[in-house]
Amino acid sequence: MSKREESVAAASTSSQQPRVAAAGGKVATTLSKDEYRQEVFKEQRWIHPRAWPLIIRRLYFEFFYHSLIDKGATLSFFTLLTAMPTLLAFYAITTLFLDHNRSQILQLTDEFISKNIPHNYADNARHIALVLIGSTEQSVIMLVISVLFALFSSSAYVRAFSRSANSMYGRLEGRSIIRTWATMWALTLTLVLGMVIIAGAYFMREDLLLPLLERLAEPLGWENVFLFMANHFLPVWRYVRWPAILLLTMLFIALLYHVTPNVQHGRFRWVTSGSIFAVAGIALVIYVLEFYLSHFAHIGLFGALGGVLSALFGLLIANTMLLLGIKLDAEVARIRELQAGISSEKLIRTPPRASNALNSYQKLNTQLEQQSVQLREQE
Repeated sequence: MSKREESVAAASTSSQQPRVAAAGGKVATTLSKDEYRQEVFKEQRWIHPRAWPLIIRRLYFEFFYHSLIDKGATLSFFTLLTAMPTLLAFYAITTLFLDHNRSQILQLTDEFISKNIPHNYADNARHIALVLIGSTEQSVIMLVISVLFALFSSSAYVRAFSRSANSMYGRLEGRSIIRTWATMWALTLTLVLGMVIIAGAYFMREDLLLPLLERLAEPLGWENVFLFMANHFLPVWRYVRWPAILLLTMLFIALLYHVTPNVQHGRFRWVTSGSIFAVAGIALVIYVLEFYLSHFAHIGLFGALGGVLSALFGLLIANTMLLLGIKLDAEVARIRELQAGISSEKLIRTPPRASNALNSYQKLNTQLEQQSVQLREQE
């Protein structure tokens, strides 16, 4: 028995050591956070090249034998729900802006509809615009309440990702329901804010922003803003836009990987093998989707329907890439433990964030087994 195995075995005699519960109900002890960081993460920072074929085979096994694509489809459904608070955030900002510039916006909107919307649909478009602009008279409190309800529904994505992340590590959730929900709510708020920032960074382009600012500058008195954006900010932003979007995406994916699983790596890691893999995969999906939309989406009805289907398929692949990324991080952690002499062939021993909920799980599982035995004996 190696020194690392002896330390883990000795941990099993202490009730103070963290416990890891596998998906099948098996419970094992592991090292403390500080011990794990020193003996595994620091000493085994580099993965031996011969371990990568095993990691790739485990990813293959997870994808085809553990229905990873099904988990990605579930997350894709919740992604559509998560988009709601993002739209509401844009909507709230827009309505607050419109409330102070109602007459100018109504005039610009009417001119835009007259020039760009077919005559048969112009009245409907004006009605929708009036409804949106008129809604600023409603109570701000009701707007806040609606956003909170939307955030509540969108947090389902984060909770679903947390369950999938735990399955990638082959363990159960050890945090209490209250702690889990509070954590996922806070993460949801952060990610929604991040989506708004990334979307704003993406659409802050000269071809989209300058025509709009040019139309709004004179009636709203924004001439200085227009000159600053046109002459100073946007020429520089043109070169830093994609690096900024990339860094923000890496940051929020790393945050998602750090918070959602019941795993305690130690300090926050900005970059991991899994996050790099996920960002590269999502970038490829976006490139292919933009290529399709720019070359084929305009070809009649079939092109439009194909654009919708390709967007949904791209959403599925992107969420699957996120899951593969966190699975890659889990397998890298397993290899580090194996290199440190820890028996992690069946269960990854990374310290959990909490194991308090395991007592309730074990108690309920024991009760169910006893009831099953009683039913069998009665027969």
